[in-house]
Amino acid sequence: MTVVQPTALMSGRYQRAFTVAVVFLVAGWHLAGAGGQLLHNRSAYGSFAFQGAMWLVMALAITVGTVLVLRGAPGGRLAWAVAVTALAASTAAAAASPPGQMLAVNWAWGSAGWTGVLVLLRRRFAELAWFLAAEALATLGVQVRDGLHRTDLAGFLAVLAWSTGAQVAIAAGVRALDAAAGQAAAAARSEHAARERAAIAEVIRTARHARWLALQESAVPLVAELAAGTADPGDAQVRTRCAVQAARLRRLLAEGDEVPGSLVHELHASADVAERRGVAVEIETAGLLPQVPGPARRVITDAAIAILTAARSQARITLAAVAAEIAVSFVADTGAAVRLPAVGEGVTIQQQQDGGMLWAEARWNSR
Repeated sequence: MTVVQPTALMSGRYQRAFTVAVVFLVAGWHLAGAGGQLLHNRSAYGSFAFQGAMWLVMALAITVGTVLVLRGAPGGRLAWAVAVTALAASTAAAAASPPGQMLAVNWAWGSAGWTGVLVLLRRRFAELAWFLAAEALATLGVQVRDGLHRTDLAGFLAVLAWSTGAQVAIAAGVRALDAAAGQAAAAARSEHAARERAAIAEVIRTARHARWLALQESAVPLVAELAAGTADPGDAQVRTRCAVQAARLRRLLAEGDEVPGSLVHELHASADVAERRGVAVEIETAGLLPQVPGPARRVITDAAIAILTAARSQARITLAAVAAEIAVSFVADTGAAVRLPAVGEGVTIQQQQDGGMLWAEARWNSR
């Protein structure tokens, strides 16, 4: 799994669990709370069949809303279509209640509010507030039509505070839990990224140590020969061996510098030894160069070290970005063909000899 997958999965599971909890709350309220009140007061309604029909309409709205939220956050039109259906059924049930007894026998107010909480749960909080306000005004309008008295208004405000307060609290609680789940996922993602960086750093350190050991295997014997006097510094072959080892050492040190354009940086480090011998080295770039991975850079710089070590007085290196490739061209007065290192890591090398001039090209493809 990538870093994003487990944290996104964890956050998604928490949010789905919160959604399922709200679904059970809304369905349970409509079945037990509203349904129980409807059956208990069935003799008080002018038309129990109409009240039962409105209850079924509300149940259908809750079912549709449940399907929508479990499949993902519903779009604005679908969410509001379900909410408005619940609001219309609630208002109709309230209007059909006996005058003066509406608050006592009205089962629909709570169900409509909880349906709005369900479908507007993860939309802007203002949308839920507008819906609950519209529901309260519709219910108040029915009371005003039937004749609003002081006791009726007090009862309305009490029901409003209890019902709407609970719905707002649940909606706010789910949003807080969503935020906590997001923070937990972000913390897990940060910890995962830190562990990944540590693992990569350890791999890089191990690889550099291995290259250092490999350099020691070739450089230490040379130094021992020079110290023992068995190798003559005046010998051209010994000087060439020294130049190669010095260039490899400089390249190894350059690999430790985390800089953009690492290949160009390492080529400059490899060319330093040739320049100290009096070879005029030019390094030019053309285009925006892609980042080349370390193994491929070492193949290219090994070729550069071999060519620059053999160069007599001048050498030119040109780096050019070509589509998804990078082409590194070498021109040097080597006087003879140069034995280049083995290719690999996506790098191909070609060379041609024209008199005393050597032309070579290394290509790396990122695909």
